[in-house]
Amino acid sequence: MNSVPSVSKEEKTDRRDWTLYWVYPGVAVFVLVLTAYPMLDLLSRAFVVDGQVSAGPLIELVSSSYNRTVFWNTLLLGATAAVLGTILATAYAYAMTRVEIPGKKIWHFIALLPTISPPILMALGLIMLYGRRGFITYELFGIQTAGLYGFTGLVIAQLVSYFPFAYLLMLNLFRGLDASLEEAALTMGANGWTVLRTVSLPLLVPGLLASMLLMFSYSLADLGNPLLLGGDYPVLSSQIYQMIIGMYDTSGGAALAVMLLIPALIMFFAHKMLSSRMSFASVGAKGSSRHRVTRHKGVRAAALVFVGVITLIICLQYGIILVAATTQLFGVDYTFTVKHFVAAFTKSRGALTDTLLLGVIASLLSVIIGLLIAWIIARTKAPGRSILDFVANLPLAIPGTVIGLAFGLAFNAPPLILTGTAFIIIAAFVVRSLPYGIRTGVAAFDQISRSLDEASTTMGATNGQTLWKILLPIVRPALIAGMIFSFTRSVTTLSAVIFVVSPHWSLVTPTILSQMDRGDMGEAAALSVIVVVLVLLIIHGVPRLLGRDWRETD
Repeated sequence: MNSVPSVSKEEKTDRRDWTLYWVYPGVAVFVLVLTAYPMLDLLSRAFVVDGQVSAGPLIELVSSSYNRTVFWNTLLLGATAAVLGTILATAYAYAMTRVEIPGKKIWHFIALLPTISPPILMALGLIMLYGRRGFITYELFGIQTAGLYGFTGLVIAQLVSYFPFAYLLMLNLFRGLDASLEEAALTMGANGWTVLRTVSLPLLVPGLLASMLLMFSYSLADLGNPLLLGGDYPVLSSQIYQMIIGMYDTSGGAALAVMLLIPALIMFFAHKMLSSRMSFASVGAKGSSRHRVTRHKGVRAAALVFVGVITLIICLQYGIILVAATTQLFGVDYTFTVKHFVAAFTKSRGALTDTLLLGVIASLLSVIIGLLIAWIIARTKAPGRSILDFVANLPLAIPGTVIGLAFGLAFNAPPLILTGTAFIIIAAFVVRSLPYGIRTGVAAFDQISRSLDEASTTMGATNGQTLWKILLPIVRPALIAGMIFSFTRSVTTLSAVIFVVSPHWSLVTPTILSQMDRGDMGEAAALSVIVVVLVLLIIHGVPRLLGRDWRETD
């Protein structure tokens, strides 16, 4: 009697499962073409001269004292924003999670408003409040000064624009700490400050590093604020823009982009290395998640003043934008009018519709592709998945200005010409948001027991059927949240698309920048208000889909 060779369950599944064999090559080609290829093309433009590898353009730039000054200016601005932003975010998150103060939902909501606004809106608000003809400096106090422009103004603008992202990170980390450790320290006689210094902050070291990396990366990628507020303090992002748009020097712009890329990558890999070496874990079983809040009157008063000042600063920004959008001529005639909104809906209607359409398409693609890559990384043993993970997550470390320039240069010539099409804008949106979709997907898959996969395959389902019918319904809330985040990021970005917009497809943020350059402050303000309102309307659909308001606080 001939024996039938035994075939394992995994081999049976793999033989009749076509999903992995189609999905893996597809996403790999997507990542290689739209992430690796543009960056390699950018490097070649910076280091290849007349067909020969040469560091001449980069050396020429570095040898210039002015360019060295610009480089150190960029690092100083990034480091300052990273440190101050992390301090503000940590203090704000501590007040929201460890101190009993009234109105936490209001403070939390207002703190998050800059996350749904174009960063250029902050520069516009600061100019209207504290510029030479600013409402506070000139109208109230009669001070006509240029002190806003330069390093100080850039730091303030970037703190207001990007502090909320670091705050969200620290808020989740504070909530995730094991409350039993803090409770034990308090039981042993430690006060709140001692607990924070000796227990909470050491456990938050990787998170603090992540917050500084986040702020530093956003500072490097920022383009709108340096263009409007830079003054006599030039940074690399604005210099790249001036060299490409003003001087048409693509090789010089590419070399400057490489200079900007170097510190961003160093910070990214340093954070990964330090995080792996400085990880902390709670000993024992799952700890308590109910944290004790401070009710000391002095601490409560200080926390309330702190969050109140931050909230006032943010509200002033949006308030002055609304004033400029509804007055005849800001600074001269404050008569109420809606003409700027009418102009925004008529003259900039194309930019609004294009932005919304391309943003929706990009957010859907970002979530789908991110989910598939996350599934390959977390749920399969496909060879090379670690390389795929690394390349797909590179945009997390690359400033948006560099990505936008790389796209604009790489896809402006054969073998793949995309300039002037909607696809190049969608691709830039997707590449920028893809790392967040991947990380969200991996985290969601890691929370699902593999026993579900095993049960599904035991019943005869393929990997694709398991993904579609079992895993996807479970991770759907995370996917919807990721899609909203991707849409918001796409609609409000400037640096990643400034080099790829065309007369055929216009976007809101470059339109606002051009309006400000022309002096149409009222129309720019009206368009900014419209964008914020539209994004808010979309975000308010999240509670119905997720069953819980993601902005809620404890």
